[in-house]
Amino acid sequence: MFSSLHNEMTEALTSLRAEQEKIAAALGKLNDVTASATTKDRTIKATVDGQGRLVELTFKGQKWREMAPKELGAKIVEIVTEAQQQASGATIELMGGLVPPGVDLERLRVDGPDLEAMITSAIEDTERWTR
Repeated sequence: MFSSLHNEMTEALTSLRAEQEKIAAALGKLNDVTASATTKDRTIKATVDGQGRLVELTFKGQKWREMAPKELGAKIVEIVTEAQQQASGATIELMGGLVPPGVDLERLRVDGPDLEAMITSAIEDTERWTR
């Protein structure tokens, strides 16, 4: 019986380590995710990182200078939002299948992994196996 339990725990830990490596590799790639969006007239371009944070905003030509402040602000919000949606999609594609069902990938993308919860869950699983 002890040998069987030991083998099950060894297999479970091996599987957990393999999943951890896959998740760590995907999380490493998340740092490289960027997304950009450009207005239709190509005057404004926004680039965000994998967490949706604005990392670059560029203006081309003079047309943007002639816009009313409200119009300019609306265009900036529109392209930043579009870039954020693209980054979110790339993140979900990258992480899809690597996290348990019910995990909010959008929250994971924005907040990063909850390592404490992951460790707590692993401990609880281990305790269940040893009972």
